[in-house]
Amino acid sequence: MEVEMLIALVIISIVAMIMVLIGITQMRKKDDPVGFYNVVDPPKKEEITDIIQWNKKHGHIWIVYGLCIELGFGLGYFIPIEVLKMVFLTGGVVIPLPFMIHRHHSLVKQYQKSR
Repeated sequence: MEVEMLIALVIISIVAMIMVLIGITQMRKKDDPVGFYNVVDPPKKEEITDIIQWNKKHGHIWIVYGLCIELGFGLGYFIPIEVLKMVFLTGGVVIPLPFMIHRHHSLVKQYQKSR
């Protein structure tokens, strides 16, 4: 294994693990609803119909994202064609983002009380 790929593997694995840990932390939180966007405050308790399900489903989003990052790197590592390698390496990070945002907005519609 090349030194560059070993360093990349360590960095990608750390990033993926952080995403999985964020997901596990959100899934375990019971009292307050978790947030999704960094720049937006999480909803208040009174605004969510089922806090536990809200937190579990948001936690799943982050766990799947961490797995996509790791899987994208793993698949990209074994592909011999450089262009496809880059697609998988960056795709594991970038491609899930619109799906994550869409899932969050569907959870808002499902669990947030009408104002």
